[in-house]
Amino acid sequence: MTIWYETDEAAAFIASGDSRETDKRIMAACAFFARSAAEAEANWQGDFAGRCDMVGIWEYATNNGMLDGYLMQWGDAGNLNDVAGTTQRQFLGG
Repeated sequence: MTIWYETDEAAAFIASGDSRETDKRIMAACAFFARSAAEAEANWQGDFAGRCDMVGIWEYATNNGMLDGYLMQWGDAGNLNDVAGTTQRQFLGG
């Protein structure tokens, strides 16, 4: 069985981070939790397909907080920590 994250298609998705102004660690996290390009794209859009949620993206990209999420840009949305905080408030109904 092929793991999508290990395919050339996933590598191309991760490499697209430059044109999306998104840190490669965020792109890798979106791809890691995806089973297809469509799921990876949904994860990047914040729709979190299937096996993914914002906490998982944050944990993967920051190595469980060992790296600073404020230094990771997520396109026009801002840095990873700001996006994570906004998403968490939405999950909590805030």
